[in-house]
Amino acid sequence: MPMRLQKPVSRPPNEKLIRAYAYEAVRLRDLAAAVTTARLKARLLEEATNQERLAVEAKRGTIQPHARPVGDCQLRTGDSPPT
Repeated sequence: MPMRLQKPVSRPPNEKLIRAYAYEAVRLRDLAAAVTTARLKARLLEEATNQERLAVEAKRGTIQPHARPVGDCQLRTGDSPPT
């Protein structure tokens, strides 16, 4: 009997990004459950919802990972890179 080649499981190209957004949403909801002020709780839940939205958009492919780390800023003319 000939061996069948198994088809590789296709993963979304932004899988790490999707997981990061989803993880952050869960983390923010857990944090919101522990805070006592209504204003902070509302803000954390709002941000968790935003992270979930970003995860859905990344899954659709409308958001791509950054080409460089977020904290990496472009240098202006005359600036020297950090050492």
